[in-house]
Parts: sequence; C-alpha cells; structure tokens
Amino acid sequence: MSDNTSGSGIVLRLVGHRSVVGTMVSLVLGCQLLCCGGCGPSKEELMMRAAQRARPKSSDEKEESAKAQTQPVSTAIASEVVDAKAGVKETVNAATTSAVQKAAKDRDANSPGETIGDWKPVSDRKPANPLGEPERHAKAVENLNRLTEALMAYKEDKGHYPPSAQAKAGIKTLSWRVLILPYLGHQDLFEKFDLNMPWNRSPNKELIEFIPDELVSPERFDSKTNWMLPAHRNYMFGDNRYPRDLNIEDGIENTLMLVEVNDDLAVEWTRPVDFEPADLGALKGSLGELRSGGTLVAWANGWPSYVANSVSTKQWTNAFTYESGDGQRAGAIHKEPDALLAAHKPSRSETKVEAKVSGRVEASKVVENTEVEAESWGENRLPVPPSPDLATSNQRIEQLFGEQLVRAKQNQTQAELSNDFLKKSLVMSDDAAGAYALQNAAIDLAIDSGDFMLFQTVLDQHASTFEVDLYQVNRDGLLEFSRRNDVGEDTASQMAFVRRALVAIQEGLKRNDFEGVGRIASALPRVEEERRGFRRANVRGGKRDASAEKLVRLLQTQLSSANKQYEQAAEKVAEYRKNPDDAELASALGRFYCFLKGDWAMGLPLVINGTSEKLSRVAKRDLEGANDAEDFLALGDMWWALSEGLPAGIYRQGTRDRAGYWYEQSLEVMPESLDRLHVQARVKEWQSQDPGSPLATIRTINRQLGLAENADLEQVVARKRTQVNAPGDDYEDG
Repeated sequence: MSDNTSGSGIVLRLVGHRSVVGTMVSLVLGCQLLCCGGCGPSKEELMMRAAQRARPKSSDEKEESAKAQTQPVSTAIASEVVDAKAGVKETVNAATTSAVQKAAKDRDANSPGETIGDWKPVSDRKPANPLGEPERHAKAVENLNRLTEALMAYKEDKGHYPPSAQAKAGIKTLSWRVLILPYLGHQDLFEKFDLNMPWNRSPNKELIEFIPDELVSPERFDSKTNWMLPAHRNYMFGDNRYPRDLNIEDGIENTLMLVEVNDDLAVEWTRPVDFEPADLGALKGSLGELRSGGTLVAWANGWPSYVANSVSTKQWTNAFTYESGDGQRAGAIHKEPDALLAAHKPSRSETKVEAKVSGRVEASKVVENTEVEAESWGENRLPVPPSPDLATSNQRIEQLFGEQLVRAKQNQTQAELSNDFLKKSLVMSDDAAGAYALQNAAIDLAIDSGDFMLFQTVLDQHASTFEVDLYQVNRDGLLEFSRRNDVGEDTASQMAFVRRALVAIQEGLKRNDFEGVGRIASALPRVEEERRGFRRANVRGGKRDASAEKLVRLLQTQLSSANKQYEQAAEKVAEYRKNPDDAELASALGRFYCFLKGDWAMGLPLVINGTSEKLSRVAKRDLEGANDAEDFLALGDMWWALSEGLPAGIYRQGTRDRAGYWYEQSLEVMPESLDRLHVQARVKEWQSQDPGSPLATIRTINRQLGLAENADLEQVVARKRTQVNAPGDDYEDG
C-alpha cells in the first residue's frame, strides 16, 4: 500500500506541477500579448492593412467576413474608429458595437438619414422645390459629361470598356455603374460593395440609397437612374462582353456607348439592367421624353452628344450597332449637348412668331439684315485675340520663320511647314495671339500646297480652338482655295471640296448670305463621275437622274434666282414693319421662308391669313401638329394635293418637301398596309423628281454622290477638334 500510496503521490505531484507550469506559461503568454498590443502594429503590418483597405476583397475573404458581419452596413461603418496615433482603422469590441447599435435604434425618428462618410441618402439631397427645366437640362448634361469621362478613364486604365455587369458564376451581380465608381472619384463608396453578391442582397442592398449624384435623375431624385449602356446583343455591350476599340468595326466615333432612357425604363442604379429593346423597330419609344425633343447620348470615342427626336429608327439602329457595316457617320445625327442647354431659350422662330393661331408676326421681330447671328457652339474655345496683339505676333512669325517660308515655297514643302506650324500652335497655351497667328499662317501654307485634305484639317482645328465664325471662315477659305488651285485635278480633293461646299451653302442660306453662297457654288469643281466609278440608277421607267455636273449648274442658277427673291423679300420686310396688319405682305414673307429657305416654323404662321385659301387651310392644319401615323399621312396627302396644281419650281418643290417630311414621319410608325405602300410610292416619286429649289438640289447631289444629307458645319468641325492629321491624310467630313 505504501508503494501504491507513494506512486499516487508522485502522480498527484506531477499533475499539480503540470497545472502550475501551465498556469505560468499562460500568464507569460498573456503578458507578452498585452505588451505587444501596447507597442502597436509594426510598419509591415500597417502597410498590409493599408493594402487590404485599398483593394476589393477576394471571394474567400468576403465569405469569411460575411459570416461575422451581422449588423447593418451603416451601423458597421459607425462602429469603426480611427486610432489618431497609428492612423489605422480598428473595429471596436462587441460591447461597444452593441452600444452603437442601441444608440442607433434610439435615435429620434425625425433625424436625418444615416450617412457613409460624406455620403447622404438621395432622399436627403432632394431639393425642397422641383428644379426648373433649364436646371434639369444643365444637370443632365453635367452628368453625361462626368459619366463619359469615367467610362473613358476606365478604358484607359483597363484597356477595355467595362462590361455591362459584374458577374459571379455566370450570374450578373452588380451594374457597370458600380464598377466605374473609382473613376468618378467615389473609391470610398466602391469599397463598401461586395462584388460577388447580388445587387439586392446585403451588404449591397443597403447602399442603393447612396446613389452618386452623377446618376441621379434631376426630375425624380430617387435611387433609380436613367443612364444605361446599349446592351442588346447587336449593340456594343451585348452579351456582357468586354468591348475593345478593335472590336468596334463601325468605328468608336460612329458607335453609341451611353444613353439616357425614358423614366419608364429607369432602374435601381446598382441593378445590372441596361438598354435592351425587345423590338428594335420600336426603340424610339424608349427615348426622347426627358430632354426637350431629344436624347442625351455619348459616342464610344468619348464625345457627348444630343440626338433629336426627328432622327429615324434606322439612324438610331445604325448608331447603336457596332459591326453592321452600315456606313453611317456620327455627323448624320450628332449635335452638341449645348443644343439642349439652348433648347429652353426661345428659338429664333419663337422670338419671331407670336402665336400660331393668330398668324401675325411683330414687325420689329422680322429682321432685315443679310446675316443672322452665328449660333454659339463648342466648349472652351478661346476669344479671338485683339488686333494689336495679332499684328505683333505676325511680325514675330516673319522674323522667326521668314527664311523657312521662303524655302518652303521654293521647295514645294508648304504642306510640311503648315503641319509643323499647326502642331506648334496647339501647345502654346499661354500665347493665344501667337497660336492664332501661327494657325492663320498654317492655313495659308495649306492653301498654297494645294492639299485640300490638309487645308480643311488645319481650318477645322483653327475653328475649334478660337471663337471664329464657322460659316465665314469656311466660305472665305473655300473661295481662296479655289482661286489659287485647280480643285478638279485630284478626285479625292474634288469630292471633299464639293462635300464641304454644299454644307457651307446650306448654312449660308440659313443666314441669308445669298451672294456668298452663289460665289461658293460658282467655285464648285466639275464632278467627273467616271473617274470615281460613279453610277446613276434608273428611275421612273428608265429615265436616268440628272448628272451631278448638271445638278451643280442647276444649283448655281437657282441660287442666282434666290438672291433676287431675297432682295424682294427684304423690301417686303420694310413694308411689313410699317403695316404689320397687312395679311398679304405677311403671306409673301411666309412663302419666302417656307419654300425658299425651308424655315417652316417661321413661315407657316405668316401664310395662314393670306389670300390663297388652299395654302392657308393646309398651313393651319399643319400648325395643329400630328401625333400618330394617321395624322402624319393626312398632312402629307394635303401638302401633296396642294402641289398638284402648281407649276414646276420652288413652290411645287416646297409643298412636296413638306409632304415628304410628313410621309417620312408616318413611315416610322406605320405598320405594313396599303397605306404604307401608298406612302412609299409617294416618297419614291418625291425623291426622284427633278429638284426645284436650292435645298432640294443640294439633297439630290448629296444623295447621288453618297454624301450625308443632314450634316452641318458644327458637326463637320466637331469630328476633328483634337485630331491633327499628317499632310495628305484623308479626312471625310460627311
């Protein structure tokens, strides 16, 4: 027993010893941990923590943290404190977290919503009074610019555009709008998202109310957004692809990447839903209700744009598709967003026309001058420097480059020197007068070189840099180029000259510069169709269209006649000012605006009280407007019937142009039917008839030469705002 007892004692002593040792080890380790905690994290630990905060968590990390995270997002954020000494976020213990949660629950029900840093729920950002239309439009344009910049910054950083949605295991979780948050300057908000969780699950669903200002609707101020990517399978972002420039066969400058849709399509901003019309033929029904008769969009090259509602479904489709090979250029539908900002201001027609029903125009508002003011366009253009500064700069250019100018003329190297001057001017940000003078010298050298492609590139860069009058510089430049050069020697230059000249003539007609447009028309070169492989189609039982050469001669004759009619109209303006109640004078002016200038908004209210009962009746009906295919068709038929009794000339052409306008509107919405066949036949006849007015002749020339029919000078110049071509590079402005 003693042995056993002794053995048991040994065992007990060993067990007791081990317990004491264990206790001592635990105490030592505890002391070490406490000491280490007091010393603070090492430099390496701080760097690691900073790196973990700066990058999105991996899926494993997020799954692990999601298990431990049970409190709402706003409470979790509130439970983080910053160690002022170490500068490192530390999560407070569970007791403190509970206290924060309890305090959150005990808040006054009327207190403002919770925030994330500087972020407030959208409900707290809603203005007390609704924004007026000018403010809404301005905010929408600002948002468009910011979103476009962010998309381009993402592409610059990643090498491709963002996908329309973040996906996990083939399931879309979050929208591209979340992915571009860092490029909008919202990295803090981006880090709160779990990219692997759906948009309507925690923690993501709690962030919906913190919609960035750039995505907020200025009409609603809620958590839904109207900004979408074109994501139909035929569009740039279809199939959730990662678009790259080389994949966009139609060209990034001709393909839309962003669109503002109507309110009925708006979705929560984090929701991975975009513009995917089920019926491509009805896509216009989803656009154009928010922004004064148009839609805000952005091209894939980063150009914000404004597209009018008058653009056809086919043109919209061509702009959205990215590899259709349709050949449509952006200029066919592009307008600067500035056009929207000006939309709430009274238009020229609105300032001249009192009321559609009265048919009377204030005499003081019908102007007699031969030029209307140039519409402002383009952002950040520089004022034209004062004349004394330009004179000084011209002298310095002569001193600095006099010998080079002489050698360039002797060696026929004007093109190279012109391009060099242009490049130098673009980096002279602190010397506006020097840049202006250098660009003028570059234009002169380009004209001397005979290289029309270079000439128009330099001219457009000059017009986009300084606040010069677009029409004036184009008119004077075209005339000077034709005076010094034989434009017909080179086919490409010939076609580019004709294209630019026709656009300038249309602008000149708007400005009543009939003398100037007549001179431009006289400078048009002979269009040698055989050299460019030109073929005309047979129409109307084998009758061939008039040749482009004959059409150019016809245009010259028509413009000469139009100049005389304008002089007569100017006399009538003077009479109308003295007697604004003279209905016949008003009707004569109205016919001039409608049939010669194509300004129906100005002309129609003037003709409704004239002596021509038929014209007055149709004009009144036209002013009432139309809302559906039946109304469009009825108006088209009324104008067409009016044309039947008129001889060939501007009046017959004008009435058929108006009929054609309404017929084309009807084709946009009319189903397949006998009525549609009727309209198609009328449109074909209208387009194939011999043109009876300058505008109709220009349209016919454009159509025969395959040029854009709706381009204007602003669109032409906008295409080359920042790009400088090398001498001889082809530049198409159609």
